[in-house]
Amino acid sequence: MKKKKILSLFFVLMIVFAVYSGKMTFLSAQPVQEKQAKTAPSKQVPKPYQALIKTYHLKFIKPIELLAVAKFYIIDSTAYEDTISVKIYRTNIPKFEELLKKLDVEKKTVLFKVFTVIASKEKESEEQEGEVIENKDLRKVLDELRNLWNFKSYKVDGPSFLTVKEGSGSNYVRLVTATYPFYLNTLHVKVKGKESGKRVVSVGQIQLFQTNNVGRDEVTLINTHDVSFKEKGYLVVGISGLRSTSRGNALILVINAEIK
Repeated sequence: MKKKKILSLFFVLMIVFAVYSGKMTFLSAQPVQEKQAKTAPSKQVPKPYQALIKTYHLKFIKPIELLAVAKFYIIDSTAYEDTISVKIYRTNIPKFEELLKKLDVEKKTVLFKVFTVIASKEKESEEQEGEVIENKDLRKVLDELRNLWNFKSYKVDGPSFLTVKEGSGSNYVRLVTATYPFYLNTLHVKVKGKESGKRVVSVGQIQLFQTNNVGRDEVTLINTHDVSFKEKGYLVVGISGLRSTSRGNALILVINAEIK
């Protein structure tokens, strides 16, 4: 009987000891867990590399023009008309917006004054000579050519006028002439510089075509790439032979560029 009581008491003491030990272990471990939670490094993405969605309204350029230049700064994009939304890292936003500020500006308008000049090594009448000197700037250009090419006379057609928006693609126009049917094409016109009077107009390509009298069978007379004009300056773009039976005559293409 006594043994049963002793065993029962011993069993109760073991249970109490186990419960007490477990409670003490829990209490001692709790501060350590809290401390570890406070000192554990954050698993969040660092702020500079957070991806954000930003929306911009464009005034003067199309979304495709912006994306062509700024694609290295953005992760993804969507656009509708003049609005573009970009997914971009926070660290790239200042550079992207600085580039946007430079690109989204009003485009300049360039007025081209085009002269097609028929030059001959034979001297023409005084009346025809008088037509040449009406434009003093053009006369200066032709006088320089006279010394180089030994032309005796010039017959000036036009002028023709072509207004082109900076950044535009191809601009094709029939020139005003009294001699031959000419067509002019300009491609990729840009304005360089900011100070008025010192800017430069660059053109990616200038082509002059001649057709027959019914406007068919087109022939390229002049095809010039990467041409630059000083603001309000006159430039001889090219000199070519003509599609005609007349011999000794040449076509001179002179263009003046003004920025509006």
